[in-house]
Amino acid sequence: MLIKNVIRNFCNSTKNLKVGDCISIQRKITEDDLKRFAELSGDMNPVHFSSNSNEAIVHGAFLNSLVSGVIGTKLPGPGTLVVSQNLNFPNKCFVNETIQVRVELVELRKLIKVKFVCEVERGNKVVMHGDAKLACK
Repeated sequence: MLIKNVIRNFCNSTKNLKVGDCISIQRKITEDDLKRFAELSGDMNPVHFSSNSNEAIVHGAFLNSLVSGVIGTKLPGPGTLVVSQNLNFPNKCFVNETIQVRVELVELRKLIKVKFVCEVERGNKVVMHGDAKLACK
């Protein structure tokens, strides 16, 4: 019952959201993160495991999971469901890079629309960007 009440409270609190609301997090992606994600997802593509660990490419799905974590816990927050999503990967993200994940609210109607970007801190390199339509459960 407590969880349903929390979700209801979130759904009622969308009144506090406004277009332009934005949040960002930073995270260094480690070799251990890649190994654990590969085990969990079953994606053992060799590009994610290089003999030179700094050349291992981060899974795009891993980057997307970081965006999902922000959407589901911070903006808009608990009770949010992804209805549709567009992802673009203009550059590779390598292990041991620190990325900034930024999510911005761009439309607030029956469906909430956000845009997001994952950018490598060093060199301002965009490694993923896109948008999503969200619903409140």
